[in-house]
Amino acid sequence: MPFNSALKLKSILALAASLGLLSASGASGAKGGTIQVVSQNAGISAQMMFLGTDSTVYMLDKAENNPAKVNGHPAWATVYDFNSNTYQSMDVSANPFCAGGADLGDGRMLVTGGNKAVGSGGGTVEEGSGPYQDYDGGHAIRTLKPGSGATWKISPNALNAERWYPTVEPLKDGYVMIIGGMRDGGYVPTSGSVTASYEFYPPKGDGRSRNLDFLNRTTPLSLFPISFLMSNGEMFMQANKQAILWNYQKQSETRLPNAQVPKVYPASAGSVLLPLEPDSNYLETVLFCGGLSLGSAKKWGNEGGVGQQITNVPASTICEQIEPVKSQTWEAVDNLPSGRSMGQFITLPDGKLLFINGVKKGTAGYNTDPSSVGKPVGQSYGDDPEYTPYLYDPKATKGTRWSAAGGKLFDGRLYHSSATLLPDSSVLIAGSNPNADVTTTHWKTTYSVERWYPTWYDQTRPSNSGLPSSFSYGGDGFQLIFSNPNDAANAKVKIIRTGFSTHAMNMGQRSITLRSVAKGNTLYVGQLPNNPNLFAPGRALAFVVVNGVASQGKFVMVGNGKIGTQPTSADTQLPSVTTIKKTPSSSIEKKQATKKTHSTATAADTPDDTIKNEHAYTSAKVPSAEESKDIAESFGSGLASHRRRRAHSINGEVF
Repeated sequence: MPFNSALKLKSILALAASLGLLSASGASGAKGGTIQVVSQNAGISAQMMFLGTDSTVYMLDKAENNPAKVNGHPAWATVYDFNSNTYQSMDVSANPFCAGGADLGDGRMLVTGGNKAVGSGGGTVEEGSGPYQDYDGGHAIRTLKPGSGATWKISPNALNAERWYPTVEPLKDGYVMIIGGMRDGGYVPTSGSVTASYEFYPPKGDGRSRNLDFLNRTTPLSLFPISFLMSNGEMFMQANKQAILWNYQKQSETRLPNAQVPKVYPASAGSVLLPLEPDSNYLETVLFCGGLSLGSAKKWGNEGGVGQQITNVPASTICEQIEPVKSQTWEAVDNLPSGRSMGQFITLPDGKLLFINGVKKGTAGYNTDPSSVGKPVGQSYGDDPEYTPYLYDPKATKGTRWSAAGGKLFDGRLYHSSATLLPDSSVLIAGSNPNADVTTTHWKTTYSVERWYPTWYDQTRPSNSGLPSSFSYGGDGFQLIFSNPNDAANAKVKIIRTGFSTHAMNMGQRSITLRSVAKGNTLYVGQLPNNPNLFAPGRALAFVVVNGVASQGKFVMVGNGKIGTQPTSADTQLPSVTTIKKTPSSSIEKKQATKKTHSTATAADTPDDTIKNEHAYTSAKVPSAEESKDIAESFGSGLASHRRRRAHSINGEVF
């Protein structure tokens, strides 16, 4: 669709806004490149976390003896205000221990699965009894519409199968796929406890679960299978060392080559879908870093625990990536500066990836028996936390992609930690409890909250006030008008879904850069590609990024805000840079084109999702009829089509 509708085009003056420094006594001041402890008590230990509003995140934990209380028992859910660093307890009766979660297309958050009702010390008890008064969460669906006064809606028996450690991935129609898990509980599953199936929410078709033999083949390393929806509509899945593309429409798979080391829980490599970029036609690449290999299924043990000493085994430094739809081969990339299990990738609006949390030795999981073969440290199967965060730049030359992110964590973030991107581009870090219940001994239950700030955090920020509140799949684009051509030439618009954070994963995390063309001081921006597989519908953050510095993120709705088939239009046609003429069409534009303007808005002035401008255009700038004739550059979808593939053989042991 072209730029030809005054009603649909948005034209703004994307002025730089000063993001003011917060003064404090002593050495505090500029925050860029630092990590700061912002609270010593989040109320619960944040095993799970997702971004809710401009000022809040929602945290969840397993049922345990947390200091936060609600309705006469310990709480394992809170809404945490990251501006005031205070929390309010929430009641979630169905135990969400090791649940999965994701965004739905209608703006709700979903948390699904969990574990049995437990009492003090983590042992199974009768539902509703004991000090925690919790209920079985293994078949539960919990939904929440983020906002003031939001509460959890719980459907305790909504799932067909019991799912502990399931993965949840958003789909093109706003539904989600709920994949795998296990029954009853334990360190790793066996053939008798693995849930080798998936289902949809809301239910699709006959509502039944579908078998997924891939999870049988990869057991015991099949929990939290790492999954990303691909542009061709198939689901990339990775477990153990194996990987497949799963066509859930045809119930068929394409086997991909093996990775070098196991990636999923409890080996727990960091995993991320690299930012989707127009200059590569939105080619999908999945990156994995770290993990741990023991060499055989027997050594990984069973529900009762690991089969060998684990806390002295170094985590892997290997980083490798795969293009599941195109090359379908693994590529070695820059290794980690140090081995890591439970390291976590956070996608940043500047295109880089923060890698944070985790340990240098051992794995996820715990064991309450200090004399068990795994030799837990305290109860933890992981040891030697990595306190230094790193940045990974996927566009940098090989050999130069890793750099120090700035600062060091104050608290070790071991098993059951979480992290999420915030609208100001900082990252909130919380959790860590490799124990069956709350403990003050090594490694203790951690309630502190930390915040990492990118090096450019204190720099002058671009404005986000001209961004639309919703984005469509194809259709008319919009314009951002800057105070000078250089800013326009170095600007882009990014949409990021921060995802559901748990177990070193951010389920549903995804970043996409919109196609754009700069002409003079105007940036012409297209809508999302007209393939919802590339970025599923639902809530997300939109950023204006200029020279690597991001605006405040603005909450937007991708798609029509409903669950179901999404409307699509022809991809946006962008103006030709070489042919379009810049001729102001009104005296207002001529005046604005020469007027010196400045914005003094700061982050403190604008706690909502916009940074205010002192001056803005009073009318939309629409290309003239003559200019419209020159708009011929098509916004190509660049979508990977189905192509003939051969199955790759899987040879040898894969543990």
